[in-house]
Formats: sequence, C-alpha cells, structure tokens
Amino acid sequence: MPENLSKWIEENLLIQNYKKKSLDGYKEVLNSLNLKKPKEIILVGGTNGKGSLSELISKLALKKNCSVGTFTSPHLLNFNERIRVNDKEISDEKLLDVLKRFNRYKESHNLNFYQIISLAALYHFNKLDLDLWILEIGMGGRLDPMNFIEPDISVITKVALDHQEYLGDTIEEIAAEKAEIARPEKPLIFGSENVPNAIIEKASKVNSSLISPEKKSYSLNKFSKKRTISREVLFCLNEVSKNSIFDLTSEITEKFLDDFEIFGRLTLFDNFLVDSAHNEDSVRNLINYLDSNYKEKKINLFFACSDNKDPEKLLEPFEGIVDKIFIADNIHQRLMSSKKVLSKTRSLKFNFIVKDSIKSLYSIAKDKSMNELNLFIGSFYFSGEFFKFLLEIRNLPISIHSLKEVL
Repeated sequence: MPENLSKWIEENLLIQNYKKKSLDGYKEVLNSLNLKKPKEIILVGGTNGKGSLSELISKLALKKNCSVGTFTSPHLLNFNERIRVNDKEISDEKLLDVLKRFNRYKESHNLNFYQIISLAALYHFNKLDLDLWILEIGMGGRLDPMNFIEPDISVITKVALDHQEYLGDTIEEIAAEKAEIARPEKPLIFGSENVPNAIIEKASKVNSSLISPEKKSYSLNKFSKKRTISREVLFCLNEVSKNSIFDLTSEITEKFLDDFEIFGRLTLFDNFLVDSAHNEDSVRNLINYLDSNYKEKKINLFFACSDNKDPEKLLEPFEGIVDKIFIADNIHQRLMSSKKVLSKTRSLKFNFIVKDSIKSLYSIAKDKSMNELNLFIGSFYFSGEFFKFLLEIRNLPISIHSLKEVL
C-alpha cells in the first residue's frame, strides 16, 4: 500500500517552522537541477485573480495542442492540484517521490515548505519536456521561489491590501514586492487601470515593456455574459495571448469564457454560491457581482476566515445586505474560532449564529427557500471543507473530478 501522501506532507512539511529568510540554499539546489527551459515560461502574480488567470491560460494553450505544466496555490481539495500537467494532477506516488527528493535538503539548505514544493514542480515539469510552464507566484514576488526562474512574460493581475504582515502596509510597498517579477526586455502585463508607481519605476529600471489599461486603450469585445471573470483578469488574458509565442488569441471566444469555471470562485449550484473571497478587495468585487446578479434575493451569509485575517474588514461591507451571519467551529485547524470572530467583530451590527460543524451550517442552508441565496465565503480552507463535505455525504472520492460530476 502506498504511503499516505497527506499524512507525510503534514508530518514533514507543514509542521516545520522556518525562521531564516536566506535563499542561498534554495538557489543552490535549484541550480543543481540544470533545468532545460521550455519554449515559454509565464510567471503570474497579483493580489487577486492569479489563480483564475493561470487556469485560463492553461486551458487556452491546451486548445492549441501545447503541452502545459501549471503550478498554482493554494489547493482546494487535494495537494496534487498544485502541480498539473495538461490539466491532470500529479499522482500521489509521483508527488510523494519528488517531495521526498527535495525534503532531504530541508535542514542542510534551510528549505521551507514553499521552496520544497516549487522545486518538486520544476523538477517534475523538466522531466516531461513540456512546451509551456505557467508558474503562479504565491503572495509576494521578490522572495517567491518561482521568481528565480526566468520568464518570457510576467503578469501582475492587480495590487490590493493583503498579507500586510509580510509585504508592507501600503499599496506601493506591496507593489514594490510584486514588481520584482519584471524582466529586462520582456513584457510586464498589469491588469488594473491605476498602475502603482513602484511597478512603473521597476519596469523602467529594467527596461521591461509595461502593458496596462492605462498605457493603451482597453478593448476586449469577447466578454463573457456570465461576468464571473474580472476585467483585470480578462485584460491580462488578452495581452498574454497576444504576446505568447503560441498566439492564443484565436481561442478566446465568448463560449470559452462562459464555459470557464474554477471551483471556489463564484461557484454556483442550486441556491448556493461559494466564493473564497478572503481580502477586502475580493469582498468588494463579490458585492459588486451580487449587486448585478442577486439584488432582489435575500442572502444568507455563511462565513469563516483564516486565523490571520481581520473578520471585521471582511464582513463590514455586508452591512445593509445581510442581517444574520452563520459561523461554525471544528471546520479546519487554520480557520479562526467563532470566539475570536465574535471578539473581533463586536462593532458590527450583525446577528451572529454559532454552530458546531460544517454539517450544521449545511443543514441550515438546505432548509432555506430556493428563492434565497446561500453565500459561503471567507477562505479557500472554508470552501474546500464545504466541498469535501458535499462529496462525503454522497460517498464520492474527494477530487475535482468528483466535484465536476456533482455541481
């Protein structure tokens, strides 16, 4: 019987505490791989939208019969989702093998969790001689392990306040971190109309070709009628497609955009809407979407956020939209306890209803009228555990493939 992947990751990677910030050990291991550069590498960063953009580019490239390696984070159901080739997740056996290969350098080279999984992905892609690598930056840019790969196209979807404890307290400070993925003489695509000075300055300094809606007229006529893809992501997708050596523009059709879905981002089924909005910017975008599509419906809000977030800032925009908020304990170890949520949201005028499990939240939602909308938001961990629960009660395997069959 193969070793349990989740258990091994928990015991060997997730429990480690890495305080040192030196990247020398990581760079040494990376250089030892002697990676063969594929035909094209696209590096995708930004506060919000980078996961959706990475998926969209991957699907376009596959329609062009390109072989594609995609590295994203976080995962929704299974760790394997982070490393995919031609839209297929790496197997448990292969993932465990590559993680063990680089975990042995953990102490000697001071590798952390993100560096180990990045090395695993790059090693796996390199062995397969793929046409295209799509590499998603984590929360920053400058110190991200994938920033030590030389991309042909760099993308920053947008910059908003998030992870301030690591990236800085202002938009400009955060933008400066993310701008470090720019490369000399290569395109740097930025999705928002207001370009931070830090990004303009970095592009100018390294002579990168900055492409943004501010610098050229914005036009993308093939908008999706469903409007589930943000303008920033659509702009970036269009510009990546035009600048890619694979010329992906012909594949961007209204049907392609309408058919696109990524679980945990505006996932609608029955009278449930599940979105992993977990910062102020993504919550504002969500509320705009609700205002455009569900203005006349009563909304039942089910909420959980990561322990390092500020629930007051995430929930305050819903004042006047909902009156009750349902929260629960015992969902995921990285989610904030109900006691802490209540303590941090005392100034908000909501009636909080606390339950003991995700099963209890689901039971409440199922009893609501089909004319009402059950909105589950706050964290990828919350979305993931909710989807796992739906699969478990149907006795289905915990996988994205199973979700596609159910939702």
